[in-house]
Amino acid sequence: VQVFKTLETALTEFINERHWTQAQYEINERIRCSMNLTVKGYNENEGRWTCELIVQSTRLVYQSGYQSTLFTFKDNNVEFNYREFDPLELRDNLIDNNLTAVIAYYAYLMIGLDMDTMSPKGGTELFRAAENVVTAAQSLNEKGWKAFDDSRNRYAIVSDYLDEGMSPLRQMMYEYHRKGMDEMVIKEKLAALSMCYSITVMEYHGREY
Repeated sequence: VQVFKTLETALTEFINERHWTQAQYEINERIRCSMNLTVKGYNENEGRWTCELIVQSTRLVYQSGYQSTLFTFKDNNVEFNYREFDPLELRDNLIDNNLTAVIAYYAYLMIGLDMDTMSPKGGTELFRAAENVVTAAQSLNEKGWKAFDDSRNRYAIVSDYLDEGMSPLRQMMYEYHRKGMDEMVIKEKLAALSMCYSITVMEYHGREY
């Protein structure tokens, strides 16, 4: 069906042509991610889609070809209205389409996670942007945005990352990637020790929670 190809093209353009952050990225610094949208149901007359979305992002290790996985998540509650050639738009403080809301939310989340590996809690501003999407999407009356609907929905995920209790895990992500994996090329032993320490901290706080 042509509408499937049209939607794929529109989503690709929406994700890649929008400036999601003021940060400047070189071509080789761009975040590698995938968003696989599986259509479970499509009502052509109503333009209503029922889908699953699998999101994954990776981070390139400095001076290597190795990609470290930062985020993998399956969202089972992606429903939206879309008719062929409908514009995909995102305006500040105004969200009127669940599809663009979901895509924007995960884009901000993935950039935030990547920034957390570059500087301590460096992704906070992007997590706040994702949180703003959650707040604006409350009026859509769609699944995945409400505070108490699900402990693993979009609201819960970004709330967890912004919770002060997550600070040790976010610090660990920085230590492990920036001081560990990125340094392996020039300071192998020191970097390995930093990675081991980061893993130990992660395990400790995992038991604590």
